[in-house]
Amino acid sequence: MHKTYISLLIIILINFQAQSQPRVAESPYEVNEELEISLGLIGAGITAYGFYKIGQKSGADSATVVNLSLEEEVIKMNRKYQPRYSEQANKDSDLFFYGSFPLPFLLLLDDNIRRDAGRISIMYIEALGLTGTMYTMTAANVNKFRPLVYSEEAPMSERTSSGAKNSFFGGHPSLTATSTFFAAKVFSDYYPERKGMHVLMYSAATVATLGNAYLRFKAGKHFLTDLMIGVPLGAINGILIPQLHKVRDVNHDKNKNLSWNFFTGNAHGFSVTYKF
Repeated sequence: MHKTYISLLIIILINFQAQSQPRVAESPYEVNEELEISLGLIGAGITAYGFYKIGQKSGADSATVVNLSLEEEVIKMNRKYQPRYSEQANKDSDLFFYGSFPLPFLLLLDDNIRRDAGRISIMYIEALGLTGTMYTMTAANVNKFRPLVYSEEAPMSERTSSGAKNSFFGGHPSLTATSTFFAAKVFSDYYPERKGMHVLMYSAATVATLGNAYLRFKAGKHFLTDLMIGVPLGAINGILIPQLHKVRDVNHDKNKNLSWNFFTGNAHGFSVTYKF
């Protein structure tokens, strides 16, 4: 699966370079740097605190683990593919996870996009911070055993570790989705006319996200329902943050009743307005 993704990424980069044009276009985004750098740092801080809280969780003892019952503690939808454990799948999932983070910065190879490196970096930090906050604060406060805890093939040290309680929701695939769909969305906004590249970019994002989700599932890290929540959340955040920052053309806005704005001054925040 990861080989397919790497091959698709190479094809995209070749097409990306071949189709680059030496034109100067206005940025499709507007960013309130003073406010949004602060928001990004707050998101990063909350995420870091969430990881700290996750690290403070205690694992279950071996007696508790061996007496767990699938029938009593796992819903029917999640019992179908139990039990399972794969250390190789876990290692392979990290390729998607860590490999996805630098992908948006590859867009800076394009001259037009590179002019907005600061804006894109701020938006990317916001997107990761939003997903990271949602995941870490959820995992820190929800104790749900991973599927591998029910597998006799998994070493007892892992089944009893504190990390074995972090099944809800899928963090790896959600952050992978945020990074890859963010890259696809940004490229599409700069080059709306390149429909073929849009298909390639979103296809790569989908392959990376679902590939990561499948490997986390196979590794016994998450139940199906954990992935069904984590994947769309990550993808939505990756697309939503750039969309909220798009420069709005009041003469061609299809929905003039809906508007949003980041503001700063005596107060700081984000407002959404809909006129009926």
